[in-house]
Amino acid sequence: MTDFILGIDAGGTKTLGRLLHLASGRSWQLKMGSASLTNDYNNAAATLYQLISNLFEQAHCTGDQVTVVAGVPGAGNLQLRKSLELHLAELCPQLWITTDAKTSVWGANNGQPVAVVALGTGSVGMRLEPSGEERQFGGWGFNIGDEGSGAILGKMAVREVLDEFDRSRGFGSALAKAVTAVIGTDPANILGWLKHAAVNDFSRLAPLVLPLAASCPQAAKVFARYLKDVVELIDLTCLDVRLPIVILGGLAEGTIPHLPARIRQQIIPAAGTSVDGALLLAKKWRSGELEKTEPRL
Repeated sequence: MTDFILGIDAGGTKTLGRLLHLASGRSWQLKMGSASLTNDYNNAAATLYQLISNLFEQAHCTGDQVTVVAGVPGAGNLQLRKSLELHLAELCPQLWITTDAKTSVWGANNGQPVAVVALGTGSVGMRLEPSGEERQFGGWGFNIGDEGSGAILGKMAVREVLDEFDRSRGFGSALAKAVTAVIGTDPANILGWLKHAAVNDFSRLAPLVLPLAASCPQAAKVFARYLKDVVELIDLTCLDVRLPIVILGGLAEGTIPHLPARIRQQIIPAAGTSVDGALLLAKKWRSGELEKTEPRL
């Protein structure tokens, strides 16, 4: 029986880990950069290896003493997940790599039934049903299935600003001024930015939109499209089961007040984080109470 459990919440922007000594309750925490299998496998593998190694060093423990559960974007891809497990196997032999959606849904309501929609760099819906079954919705990635995410919101903002330029050969709106402060105003510079822009680059533009939505028509137009995507993701996640809803992620606070009343009435505060969910899964898996399974897509 292991002495420690380690819960990890990886993401497109940051990665958090908490190592807990079960007997004493003492814990060690560490925050590092992005770790998304979808966006950059090599970076994710290196970040997670370093985070785990550093936490083991802080606690003066070895891998055979620790049960590890890590929620990682892109872990729904079996090939990437297996590759990451092999990469980390020697460091931590008792390892469960799962999706960050799974760890979030287990943390959001202390393992009780709930629907969770995460609005961060990416987006995904997940529900934990009364039967204990998990189902995931969306979360296919930036190219097709992250509607309602910061990356897609940022991309829509760029699209709106470029449309404004095509119409007027200028950047007159408040949204355009905010976005071009990042991507440039010269068409050649913009083309260069677009050529090299990654998911995180688009996501970093999302916070520019929300504060302007009340005063700038162009920002309001983009925000309305984003909000429609969020509502569709929530409705998809809650399609045929009425559950309490938890909205998570960096865009949650700025989005919730604008959701329809029918949705806001079901929203509850999160009881815990994705790290809490990973620790809960680690504890249950360690004790044999829970098998190592993945959500149904």
